[in-house]
Amino acid sequence: MDDALVQEYVESLVYRLASYSDLNEPDLDIVVINSSAINAFAVPGGVIGLNAGLFLNAHSEDEVAGVVAHEIAHVSQRHFARRYLDSKRRGPAVLAAMLASIALAVAGAGDAGMAGMAATQAASIQSQLAYSRQNEYEADRVGMQTLANAGMDPTAMPRFFERMLEQQRFAGDPPEFLLTHPLTEERVADSRARARNLPHPDTAPSLPFELVRARVQARYFETPERARQYFQERLKEVNGLEARAARYGLALTELRADRYDAARQRFNDLIADGDGFQPWYQLGLMEVDLDQGRYPEVIERGRRVLDINPRDYASSLLMSRAYLLSKQPEKALPLLEPLVLARPGDPGVWSLAADAWGNTGDQARAHRARAEVLFLRGQDDQALRQMEFALKEAGDQFALRSKLGARRDEMERLSKEEF
Repeated sequence: MDDALVQEYVESLVYRLASYSDLNEPDLDIVVINSSAINAFAVPGGVIGLNAGLFLNAHSEDEVAGVVAHEIAHVSQRHFARRYLDSKRRGPAVLAAMLASIALAVAGAGDAGMAGMAATQAASIQSQLAYSRQNEYEADRVGMQTLANAGMDPTAMPRFFERMLEQQRFAGDPPEFLLTHPLTEERVADSRARARNLPHPDTAPSLPFELVRARVQARYFETPERARQYFQERLKEVNGLEARAARYGLALTELRADRYDAARQRFNDLIADGDGFQPWYQLGLMEVDLDQGRYPEVIERGRRVLDINPRDYASSLLMSRAYLLSKQPEKALPLLEPLVLARPGDPGVWSLAADAWGNTGDQARAHRARAEVLFLRGQDDQALRQMEFALKEAGDQFALRSKLGARRDEMERLSKEEF
């Protein structure tokens, strides 16, 4: 999902829970998939993934945390098909990005041929990620203990699962999550009974969760008009943090509707509240300015954010886009080069870097960046072709050629390994 704020929030939540889990020195790759369906998964090697649709159906941060803790338990307890676990495999970040691409293609984001190929590949991967009933009971038990250890409400897990069962009863087709995580009345009852024996504090509403949920909701409404109606009705029903999130959702909705003055006013009103989340609202103003082509304003706001937090992911991306769109690619590179090192599994970062290197005349690195994007999406042949172009462009730059050659060989080896 191309949303740095959602990605950062999920990463923070996953690592917060992982620090209270059975994982020793957790080194995880985390992917958020742009899909409104309810799903989450864990992959050998430490990949935790979830669909954005989880935020459309969860009523609290603890419910999202319950699903995440359940997936972390699958990783810590090594609940994977034996042939999958014993086989050679790609790096976790590559697999995570491929899973995201597959999910989108199956949902219709790709062409028919790609969708057909992806459906077959997704079915193969899904069959290897399916868990036994015993695995599920253990992941519930271990995951709820993780929630309790982290000071969160373990009853949120059975509460969310119960709601999924109800959806299945009324809708007929099970949510995606239930295809690999078999859920029964007995399992929900067991998890509910176990949760009652654990500490379950009355946790306060989480503003970061409410803002992320509003951000996802604003994205998935069919039209801005429907989103505006929803958030306006929401404002009549709630107060406090939830009302603030509804106001944030309205600001994002005005942006989506190209009502820039209204969006800017709503973001400025939120900033004036002084609730400690001004950087989020400043980023909203940066998004408004970027949409309007006000690139100097984006860059200036971004600098102010980076003065406070030099590694801010979202503002670095927005500033990079502003530099590229204002034909200053050389100024985007100091922002993007650290990001490709810190986030090698992020195809969006590599794509921006490819544009920046290409527009500064560094074609060798531009081709390498395009290769990384393709490889992360499972398009191995095209990726290897881009690596050959990169090697050719490197010419007599020995150090660069050596590095590119080693990466090409690694891609070639990994492309021959099966899931």
